[in-house]
Amino acid sequence: MEIPELTQPGPNGSTIVAVGGAVTVKSIASEARDLAAVWLDVDPDEIDVQVTVEVPDEVRQMWDDGVVAEAEARAAVQRAAALRRRAVHQLREQGYTQDAVAAAFKISHQRAQQLAAKDLTPGVQAELSALDSVR
Repeated sequence: MEIPELTQPGPNGSTIVAVGGAVTVKSIASEARDLAAVWLDVDPDEIDVQVTVEVPDEVRQMWDDGVVAEAEARAAVQRAAALRRRAVHQLREQGYTQDAVAAAFKISHQRAQQLAAKDLTPGVQAELSALDSVR
């Protein structure tokens, strides 16, 4: 581990950075706290440590891309659910029975009833209207 905030001048004008080691990842904070306390000659309880585990940039980017993809997938699932609710609502408004809706979409009567019972909130309606304008 390295504590870049803790440095001192070294021979030949170099800079010495506080470095140490830890046996496990869980012990890094404790070991860093002890190292800083010795370096600064203070009680370890006076030291606040925040640990950052560095990983290669391409691996960090891969993780970040996964986070974005997951958020996009969740949004897509929400849009899909809103579209299904809207389809059920429209058929019900046109006079289709629950059984007819269920048969049309190959879902159970209970699922058709659930979808029909869910309100189309103003936010969902606005999103669906935006989708309509794209088509």
